[in-house]
Parts: sequence; C-alpha cells; structure tokens
Amino acid sequence: MTATSSTNAATPAETIPPRWDMTTIFPSLTSPEFQTAFDAAVSGIGALAQAFDAHEVRRSETSDADENFVAAFEAITQQMEALTEQIRTLRSYVGCFTSTDANDDAAQSRESLLNARMVPLDQLQTRYVAWVGAHDVEALLARSEMARGMAFGLRRAHFLARHQMTEAEEALASELRPASITGWARLHGNMSALLTADVTVNGATRTLPLSSVRALSADPDRAVRQAAFEAELKAWEGVAVPFAAALNGVKGFQQTLRRKRGYADDVEPTLTANSIDRATLDAMQTACIEAFPDFRRYLRAKAKKLGLAKLAWHDLNAPVGASVKTWAWPEAEGFIRENFGRYTPRLADFADRAFREQWVDAGPRVGKEGGAYCTGIRGGESRVMMNFDGSFGSVSTL
Repeated sequence: MTATSSTNAATPAETIPPRWDMTTIFPSLTSPEFQTAFDAAVSGIGALAQAFDAHEVRRSETSDADENFVAAFEAITQQMEALTEQIRTLRSYVGCFTSTDANDDAAQSRESLLNARMVPLDQLQTRYVAWVGAHDVEALLARSEMARGMAFGLRRAHFLARHQMTEAEEALASELRPASITGWARLHGNMSALLTADVTVNGATRTLPLSSVRALSADPDRAVRQAAFEAELKAWEGVAVPFAAALNGVKGFQQTLRRKRGYADDVEPTLTANSIDRATLDAMQTACIEAFPDFRRYLRAKAKKLGLAKLAWHDLNAPVGASVKTWAWPEAEGFIRENFGRYTPRLADFADRAFREQWVDAGPRVGKEGGAYCTGIRGGESRVMMNFDGSFGSVSTL
C-alpha cells in the first residue's frame, strides 16, 4: 500500500468504527430500570450501614479473631461484596456515557448524583478496613475459608489501617471528595474531551478532536505531523489556566490526605495503591536510565533512515519504510479473531462475543475522552473505550 496522508483519506461507511451498545445493561439513563437499580443500591447502602452498626464494624481495641468475629466478618463481607457488584454496574454504566460524550447533560447529572449517594459506602469501606486491620489477620485466615480466598486484600487492609486518620476525619474526607478531587478530575476530563485543534495541511484547515490530531503524529507526511504537533500545543495552551487549577486541586487534596495519614512522601501512597515497594520502583527507574543510550542510538538510526540530521518531537512516531498500512475496522476484528484463535478457541469465542454484542466504542469524536480503557460492567461482560485511528497501534490497543 502506497503511503498517503491520512488527512485526505476517505472512510467508507462500512469501515466506520462502531459505537458500543449499552441498552443490554439498561435501556437508558432515564429509564425506570436504571432508576430501580439506583434506588436499590442506595437502599442497600442503608441496610449495610445497619449491619455495620449491629456488628460494631469499626476500629477496635481487641485483635482477637475469635469465632464471633469470624462469623461477623463472613456475614458483613458477603453482604458488602454483593452490594459492591451492583454499584460497579451502575458506576461503569454511567461512566461509559460521561467519558464518550462530555455534552451529555443527563449523564453528567447522574454521575454527580451517584457520586454523592456513594459517599456513605466509601465511609463504610473505610470502617471495614479499620475493623479488619485491627484484628489478627493471620488467625482470621486460619479460621475462615472465605478469608483465605481474599488473603491479599485482608493483608493489605491490615497495612492500610495503620495509615488511616480518625473515623471522623476519614468520614469528612469522603464527604469532601465529590466536590474536590472528583470535581477537578471531571473538569479536566470534560474539557479535554471537548477540546479541538485546527490543523492546516496544504492550505486546507480541518477542526479535529485531539485524539484525531494525535493520531496524525504517525502520518507519513512530515508536514502533516508538524502541523498536527503545533496545532495540539496551541490547543493545550488555550486551556492552561483551568487545567493548572485542576491539577492543583487534585494534587493538593492528595497531599493533604497523605500528610494526615502519615505516609513518608507523595510517592508512598501510589506505591501502596499499585502493590509495589520502593526498591521495585527504583529498580524499574534504574533500568530505564541505563537503557537511555540504546534509545538514543535507536532515535539517531531512525533520523538517518528518515533522511534527517536529528528527529524533531513530531518525528518520534513517524513510520519508517516506503509503505504504511492503514487498517479498516473489519480487518482489525478479523486480525484479533484469527490471532486469539491461534492461542485458544475459547479466547477467539470471547472476541466474537465482544464484537457481536458491541462492547467497543471505537471511533474518535469531539466530546469523547482520549486514550483507552476497559471497564468491567457485570459478571463476564465489559466495555472497551478507545480512539481507533487505523494504525497498527490501534489494533494492538484493541
């Protein structure tokens, strides 16, 4: 296939990347089915709170994991896990709408309401960690088969309990979260989703979402890559002030809690969240630094191959070679089915189901966030958000 500029390529209707089908979960955000599930979740939180009070689930002075504690632990955990599964579906469902259409007022409203209604659950989960963490986890594991099935999480709770603030302080932090760190993060997400850039190529100017602009970083035409790079920088400069405020809001909230919870620095909570220690992080960073000469050698070789004295920023993703393959969506589906099938028919069947049931929201558009994610929505079923641009990188992401 001869290299062509993607700004001039037409997309046949049958190759347009699909949007996902959310109606198999609920008919819509405003449907009675969604409202019923929402109300049931809120009611479930209230019932869980009553169970917590009945079993005195909170930080305790005793560490004995006796039979009474084991029985209470199993009853509370089973009830909490069932509720968490219900709420995961609600949160994922609503999040799928807000992340793919920042102009969807109904979705934004539902997400804000959901975040507010979930504050009591966050507070209960904090009490659960304090309760479990105060007891002898190893004795609990010895006495409960249910506990042994979640040993990692229980040992983690034992560690996290040591870094909790008082119950009242943790409750206040949960109440402030929707209007602080969550609100700032949503502002960033919405503004970046709605951001566009004017890219001028060969005298013609097109207004594109940033995900499409970024895809041009791999265009075979260097002039296209440079125009896209400069247009994106200009677009980001236009929102520098609100984005700086969002970053300060997010990091300020995190730093305040980090200090109150007694972590050594801002890195330690992130290490804890990702279940690695500092030595592992240091080893990874050292490996990167030691590999810099190899990466520089590669970049010099790429510059030479492209006939350049030195790569510019807009050359980093430039394709190398006389031809660049552009993947149509049906080709991407076929490639994945074929290669999953080479591993196991079960995996190929899973891909077939995902494509058949329309789990993927693939195409870039204004109002849709950049990047990609996979979210579990209910048992054995997920949804995939991405910004397919026809590159092999997009096929790999899918």
